[in-house]
Amino acid sequence: MRTRGADPSVVLFFGLSFGAFLWTEFSALKLLHTDPDVKLLFYQLLHVGVALVSPLLFLFALAYTDRHRWLRWDVVAGVMAIPTLFVVLLFVGPDDAVIAGVNVIEGDLTLVRVEDGPVFYVFSLYNLTLTVAAIVVIGLEARRVGPSYYQQAGLLTVGATSPLVFVILSRVGVPPFGFETINLVPVSGAIAATAFAVAIFRYRLFSLPPLAYATVIKYSPDGTFVLDADGRIVHVNERGRTLLEHLDGDFGSPLASVLPSFDLETLASEDDPIPIDVDGEIRYVRPLAEPLERGNRRVGWVVVLRDVTESQRSRRRLEAQYEQMDAFAATVSHDLRNPLAVAQGYLELAREDADADSEALENVAIAHSRMESIVTDILALARRGDRVGERENLSLGSVLDTAWSTVDRKEATLVVETDRTIHADPTTIQHVFENLLRNAIEHGGPDVEITVGDVDGGIFVEDTGTGIPETEREAIFDPGYTTSPDGTGYGLELVRTIVDAHGWTLSLDDGSTEGARFEITGLPSEQARGS
Repeated sequence: MRTRGADPSVVLFFGLSFGAFLWTEFSALKLLHTDPDVKLLFYQLLHVGVALVSPLLFLFALAYTDRHRWLRWDVVAGVMAIPTLFVVLLFVGPDDAVIAGVNVIEGDLTLVRVEDGPVFYVFSLYNLTLTVAAIVVIGLEARRVGPSYYQQAGLLTVGATSPLVFVILSRVGVPPFGFETINLVPVSGAIAATAFAVAIFRYRLFSLPPLAYATVIKYSPDGTFVLDADGRIVHVNERGRTLLEHLDGDFGSPLASVLPSFDLETLASEDDPIPIDVDGEIRYVRPLAEPLERGNRRVGWVVVLRDVTESQRSRRRLEAQYEQMDAFAATVSHDLRNPLAVAQGYLELAREDADADSEALENVAIAHSRMESIVTDILALARRGDRVGERENLSLGSVLDTAWSTVDRKEATLVVETDRTIHADPTTIQHVFENLLRNAIEHGGPDVEITVGDVDGGIFVEDTGTGIPETEREAIFDPGYTTSPDGTGYGLELVRTIVDAHGWTLSLDDGSTEGARFEITGLPSEQARGS
């Protein structure tokens, strides 16, 4: 509780407890002493505590239900005005204002009974009003938030009403209460203290946010749990209560005992969803946890169990489709490459014949090469295009060096004007630059110059070729579209698919020398130049 010392609810609660302490202690001293004058002094002092209890109870109710906008100095001063005036008049006021008379009753115990003046009745009515208002505020808020706060709010209500009940019983004279018996009203302070102690230690009054904070999670579609420092469940919303019922859990039990695979200390957002049985149906929840800290000490956790059943099922369907696509692509690749290999074998045999038409055979070889490229691009697009593997920090210069070594460069030149580091899947990003460089050479000519540099939020790949006409720019990303006799029509489609899968954007523009310029933007800011 020390860690929440600045919390208004804590400050007011301890002020309330201090007032109850003064009331109880001076009542005990008044009972023990026999001198009527001393008893009268203790009577006045115990009412200092009484003057604190009701107004601080009301202010505590405002703080506990998160009505902090009312805890202004002018409001607090207004609430405390009548009790303060009462205490002043109690000690220095005119006769008969607070104490109209004093009766001493001699017997086994010397009792002093005070006749109340008009100011005392006004003060008592004011205290009654504040107490009832505090009970109503707490009760209405607990009813609005839900059953998980009923016990806590109920204990606070018991603590608040016990002095009121004892005062009424004493005034009415219901035995053992009465005018000529020991004043039992201070005993209500002990009852109130016990109720407050149970609220603090059993229901963790100060380990949880005030009532109104809980309304944030009450209507959440996700199961939301508030755990104490030991991981025990102390509050849930409606969705969480439903999950608890299905999991045979209850308040006070550790969440880890309800979900055996759940571990707060090792929990990470990328953890696999947890399967749970809901009326015979397997559903999946993904746990998200945030610690609750007070000062430098962890006092609990807020855990959200998000239902991801539909996304999990969609993911599994997609994985199955990917597996089928992989199998299909592998089959098609095998079925195409086998006869292609046979054709290439016969081509080599034909070339050994001196009478063969060399030009025709060269055209056949070119066709074979193009078929091989198409098979390779389709296989890459089918297997890896829209899926990104584990990302790494990669030097763009190194990626370009590798890509440049794999393409038929002819007389082309590559100029790299960036030392950027990118966070990407090493396998798929290689396909991007291989295809962009190959595309520049195929369309820009054998002696084209290709430049790679930085733009705001990304990079560009620009060539010195003839560019791409406006009428063709929308079509160049379509599968199978090409204007080059050596092109496959799938390279740029593969590039766009991989760029999209990384969460980036691919665009086409005019180059500075009328050639084509491709820009990849949307790279995270930490992928800075020279990083």
